[in-house]
Amino acid sequence: MRRAVLVRIAAGAGAAALVALSATLPLWTLTMRAPQYPKGLRLEAHGTGLVGDIRELNILNHYIGMPPIEAPAFETAIYPWSIAALVVLCLISPVHPWLRRLAIVVMIAAPLVILADLQWQLYTFGHSLNPKAPIRLEPFTPLVLGTSKMGNFVSTGMVSTGFACLVGAAALLFLGGRWGRSRQARPAVSGVPRTAAAAALALLAVTSEATAGPAQALQSRLAAAPPGTSLTIDGGVHQGPLVVRGPLEVIGVNDPVIDGGGVGTVVTIEGDGVVFTGFRVRNSGREVTEEAAGIKATGSRHRIGHNDIRDVYFGIHVGDGAGTVVHDNTIAPGEHHGARPGHGISVWHARDVQLVRNRISDARDGIYLSFTERVVASHNEVTRCRYGLHSMYSKLATFEANRVEGNLLGAALMLSDRLVLRGNRIEGHRAGSAAYGVLLKDIGDLLAEGNVIAVNRVGIYAEGVPSNPSRQAVIANNVIAGNEVGLALQSSATLTVTGNRIADNLTDVRPLGRGVSAGTRWSRGGRGNSWSQYRGYDADRDGVGDVPHRVEDAMDALVQRTPLARAFLYTPAHLALDAAARMFPLFRREPVLVDPHPLMTANPRGPR
Repeated sequence: MRRAVLVRIAAGAGAAALVALSATLPLWTLTMRAPQYPKGLRLEAHGTGLVGDIRELNILNHYIGMPPIEAPAFETAIYPWSIAALVVLCLISPVHPWLRRLAIVVMIAAPLVILADLQWQLYTFGHSLNPKAPIRLEPFTPLVLGTSKMGNFVSTGMVSTGFACLVGAAALLFLGGRWGRSRQARPAVSGVPRTAAAAALALLAVTSEATAGPAQALQSRLAAAPPGTSLTIDGGVHQGPLVVRGPLEVIGVNDPVIDGGGVGTVVTIEGDGVVFTGFRVRNSGREVTEEAAGIKATGSRHRIGHNDIRDVYFGIHVGDGAGTVVHDNTIAPGEHHGARPGHGISVWHARDVQLVRNRISDARDGIYLSFTERVVASHNEVTRCRYGLHSMYSKLATFEANRVEGNLLGAALMLSDRLVLRGNRIEGHRAGSAAYGVLLKDIGDLLAEGNVIAVNRVGIYAEGVPSNPSRQAVIANNVIAGNEVGLALQSSATLTVTGNRIADNLTDVRPLGRGVSAGTRWSRGGRGNSWSQYRGYDADRDGVGDVPHRVEDAMDALVQRTPLARAFLYTPAHLALDAAARMFPLFRREPVLVDPHPLMTANPRGPR
């Protein structure tokens, strides 16, 4: 009898320890994978809050109109008190059989309540989408347990170690009451904190070793160099992180390597007038919250060129300055930082910056501008990123002669003013629901000319462009070809579209919302666009068709209503439907658009 009492006391104490331990561990995890995030974005729910890739997920959620992910205030406020109550209940459970049964019931109910609350939170987030978001999805409900799909993301929800501790506490109370000899659970419980403590001490030792390190010889040379002089570094592997203060030229020959040791930013450039060229920069800090970079520059008139930057979070980050030139670098943050690298080149709160001939791959966004003025990004190559070119809250930015290929989205230009997109080749963006060559949203003045926008799911998507009637958005002399949809236009887009070659798209123009704006002009100065679908003639041989080009596309309207009808595109059924719409007014719909001056041939000034 005494043995049974001791076992119940031990079971109660062990269950209380497991409950207390659960308060320090994640209860549930969510992993979201997509083509641009093959290893997934991760979110962990603790009783007192959320941790993980929240910033990255909130950036993504902004584009589909989901509210920011935040821990529910009520649940997080009562969680510590609930844990305390459960611990007390476990400790007093041996006093009476009814208390033990109550403790078992409560311990079984607690994990189920947590799962139900998480599922409700997921439902709320998935059904609170802003209808004016740049990317529109149907409301969805991620599953709290198991796999679900939203757009091009696949989410997997799974319980974690804290949840397992709560379930283990319930099982321990149950077994303690049933079997007087169930004494092995307590050592297992006491081993958990010892293991956790040992892991923490090991991590602390590794961290201390990484941060202590030997004296940095190169840093001493940099600190001793007189301002305005030149310092040449010949080969070798040098320990970072380093700080370079200008004015100073630091020139690497024979590929010297600067290794950050996985801690913070590898090279920090401060002051004015630093030249930093010819280095291999690698191994920055891994933590998302650090926002570490291979090279981080503040100040003005720096030249950062001919560097190879890999295995970092951000590649090059430029901020709070003017007149910096970033040129001829190879930047590949890569997957050593999980599936969540930072931007290849990030420019924040800076002006008169030039980004020239850089080769960027395997980054979050290839080139990201935020709160910038007069930035020129030209002759860069961007592949295998989330967005190739991305502008937010910027003005007077020019993107010229860049090759942007095989990203999730080519160029995302949003909430900016006086932008120029000229002579770029933007191709091969076909994976996922946001596979746009160019996304335009809420822009003031815009000129997009001479670009080749080809083989994307959607060539150009436009909404809220220009942002007010006093501004102008011109789409001129581009090749828009081989896309599933050439131009997808919301009714809030009022464009001037002229001189373009619009050819061989499955659908040339798709109206969204209430249809193409009546204010959109399809010609200027008697010069419209060249359409591969035009069936008119040019009797006077002036290069302009003698009859307007009408885009009616009854088949596309059918496809939008019934997606399975896509299987009949360009079959005899499609041709018959188009012929019926042309020949019989009964089948004719209002035209999507009318180009009054279609060009018989076009010679857009796109890149060759």
